[in-house]
Amino acid sequence: MRLEDFGSTIPFPPRINPYLEVIRAGHERWLRRYRLIADDADAESFKEWKMVELAARAYPEATARGLRIAADALGWFFRFDDLFDGGPLACDIARASQIVAAVTGIAGDPCFMSEVDEVPVVGAFRDIRRRSVEGMSPEWVERSADRWRGYFQGNLKETMIRADGAPLSLNELIRLRRYTIAAAPSADLNECACAFEISDEVALNPYFQGMEADTADAIIFVNDLWSASKEESAGEPFNAISVIQSEAHCDRRTAQIKVAGLLDDRVRRFTHRRAIFEDWLGGQQISERERSAAFHQAAHLQDWIRANYDWSLESSRYHECS
Repeated sequence: MRLEDFGSTIPFPPRINPYLEVIRAGHERWLRRYRLIADDADAESFKEWKMVELAARAYPEATARGLRIAADALGWFFRFDDLFDGGPLACDIARASQIVAAVTGIAGDPCFMSEVDEVPVVGAFRDIRRRSVEGMSPEWVERSADRWRGYFQGNLKETMIRADGAPLSLNELIRLRRYTIAAAPSADLNECACAFEISDEVALNPYFQGMEADTADAIIFVNDLWSASKEESAGEPFNAISVIQSEAHCDRRTAQIKVAGLLDDRVRRFTHRRAIFEDWLGGQQISERERSAAFHQAAHLQDWIRANYDWSLESSRYHECS
């Protein structure tokens, strides 16, 4: 399947980081060290998910060190998500709360210790957080910690919704998934991966925040197009296609076309907002370093939209859209 099947495209050019092969072996060793892969068979299966390729596409300007952090973080994201999405924490509110409390504490302080430190995703996250905050300002550390908290709390809220069995509207789903798709902490990682920081003025700019929301939505809609069958078979309620089918009483193909239309809307809106944002940047009395950081972060958001689509075509994580 391609988006063109639904009259939809991603108009942004693909880019890729030249350090892709440089970091591949180190990434696998890291996964093994933190027990995110169990054995050689698991390692081979995980390779087909193409996490290193996704990182290289989404972070094309990262240093070799930064790309390693990004690749490790992306590998971690999917292992963490799988604990909740159809995994052992899907409806276990008590255990999910323990894990979320631990990683939330680590987001604020990598030295934070908890009673579940033996859980692989907890130790692995501590390592990611420790490396990512190195050399970054206290302001960046707090801003990124807050966005990590949003991601963790979103996952816990999904567990509560599953346990309760209450249906979500499409708008409710999108608001929740903007947190659980992890677009915000992933974007923050670009700053440490490329060794720059955007200013608070940029981070709080409404057009920049709108671009971040559009990026999250574009990732959500591409993800949902590819994963609908897999998630439906697992009984997962957090997919825009299944929600639209339920709300509109329509068939799968109609819902897919609707989601593809929403994707097109977000891409157009992102492009419009980026143009206005860059015009705003041009008129600001800020240092060239601040201006460059803002331009690079805007480019990264665009790269993420394109990277997620290209990765979805390549990765074995989602095999079909039916």
